[in-house]
This record gives sequence, structure tokens and C-alpha cells, in this order.
Amino acid sequence: MCPSRIHEASRACPGPDPGALTLTNAYPALTRPFPVHLVELKPGSLNQEKTRALALAYVDMRAYQARLDEVVGPDGWSVGYRTLGDRAVICRLTILGVSREDVGEADPEDTNAWTSAVAQSFKRACASFGLGRYLYSLPACGRSMTRRRRPSKLRKES
Repeated sequence: MCPSRIHEASRACPGPDPGALTLTNAYPALTRPFPVHLVELKPGSLNQEKTRALALAYVDMRAYQARLDEVVGPDGWSVGYRTLGDRAVICRLTILGVSREDVGEADPEDTNAWTSAVAQSFKRACASFGLGRYLYSLPACGRSMTRRRRPSKLRKES
């Protein structure tokens, strides 16, 4: 277990030995669903009147990074980015020596367009390894739009 006291925090925390892991035996841990409190909903495509939107489930990029650190250790994965044209980013994610790439697009109307494109490309590259892929197959549902187009958290049904 990693030290929890601040003065001991400089010691390295032992993680999984990347040399002992393969993608095959890491796959079940990589593909575990995220805890429901980490899943948020954001508006997707709008209806014609722009009063309802398709609710899209997503998890913050940092949760994917934490999952990678937990399962393969911080030395078991790496990531790099490069631009593609003037509106897209390609993420190259390498886990345990295996690399996969995917693209994220920048929405010109988004004030954080490039940050969003980087996060999108990273999560899509993660999905190619199985991380968060289940989010794409959740049932679709429409939600009424409010003026605040902010994400909302999923709640457990009682």
C-alpha cells in the first residue's frame, strides 16, 4: 500500500510490474465499468426545436488515466498527440507496448475546442483497448434542455 502521510509521499508507490502483465490478462480490469458516481451526462444531438437533446454518458479523462495507472502502473502506458488538419487531434495510446490511435474533433464554437479534442481522442483511443467502451452501448434517452448546458451526474435508482 502507498504511504498516506505527506512526509512519506516522496517514496515511490509500488505498482503492477508491466513486464508481468499482458493486455490479455489486464483486459478484465481495464474494461471494468467506472463507478456510477463518475458517469456524467452531456447533451448530444438536439431535436428540431432544440428543446431536447440525446443524453450522452461520459467519464472524465482523469478517471481513464487513473484506471490505467491502477491496472498497468504509470510506466505501463504512454500517450502522445499530434494535430490533423486545423480541427482535429490524433491520440496515440500505448499500453504494455501495444499502440492504438484515434481522432478527436475540435468544435469551432467550443471555447475549449482543443482541450475537448484532446480528451475526445484520448477516450476514443482508450475505447480501442476496451476502457469505457460500454458507455457507447448504454441505452439512448432524451432529456429536456435547460439554459445551462452543463453535464449532470447519473444517479443510482433506488
